[in-house]
Amino acid sequence: MKKNRKGNFIYDVDFIEHILKDLPSNIFFKDTECRYVFCTQYWRHLKTDESDDWTIKGKTDLEVRVDKENARKAYEEDKKILKTGRGTEYVIEINQDGITEYLEIIKRPVRDKNNEIIGIVGLINDVTDKVLMEMEIKKRANTDMLTGLGNRDSMMRWMSEVLPSEQFPIGIVITDCDRLKEINDTYGHITGDEFIKMTGAVLKESFPEKAKIFRSGGDEFLIAIPGTELDECLAYMDKAEKKGVDINGCNMNFSSGASIIRSPEEDIKKVMHQADSLMYLKKKKKRKM
Repeated sequence: MKKNRKGNFIYDVDFIEHILKDLPSNIFFKDTECRYVFCTQYWRHLKTDESDDWTIKGKTDLEVRVDKENARKAYEEDKKILKTGRGTEYVIEINQDGITEYLEIIKRPVRDKNNEIIGIVGLINDVTDKVLMEMEIKKRANTDMLTGLGNRDSMMRWMSEVLPSEQFPIGIVITDCDRLKEINDTYGHITGDEFIKMTGAVLKESFPEKAKIFRSGGDEFLIAIPGTELDECLAYMDKAEKKGVDINGCNMNFSSGASIIRSPEEDIKKVMHQADSLMYLKKKKKRKM
């Protein structure tokens, strides 16, 4: 650090880099060729030659990042900033050495006194904990805590937002636990909850991976199977019902009904009502046996 003729300090790049190293964020500056002028932290995602004198200076992200996709994104975003003069912010996911991390990237153009862009200043923050927490909150908001399946909110969201883009026809199955009230009265609600939980597990085992399974409420479930005809739905239903649920030697069953929705124009609620009616018809037949 030197003084000019007026006695003011002149801060060179090395000095600025030195004082910024104590901050937890990674701060960098790039020139108009997208090459690093300085970078306060060398994070572990870099591709180095492992020598003591290796430096990031003079290199672009395409040269130093292990993750080629994120390297390309960083380089393209730099080019866009230099062209448009507008900054950017985004979060990237990095999977390396069996570890998933999320980094927040903030970049802004740097201008000289003539308003000409002379480079890019940026900030990299590790936001892994924050992103994972947000993902967990979102998961909990869409998950039934008893069964681990989608809850009613996620079912309604699927119906309104996802269903139109699914592969048709879609098999719709409604499943309901048999004699749950009787089981609750006889064995207690803890056993009743276990019955609901195990029913959800049996459905997950019996239906294909592409099926969307929701606990729609109480002891009722909705299963949506994209790209499936009625005969396939009935085969999955039969497989699940034959398994049944066994709790402490007590055999418990559930009933299902199925219908098909063939296009986004059809009313999903009518199809659900058809499946629901068939399910209750099956329940009535069981009671008469």
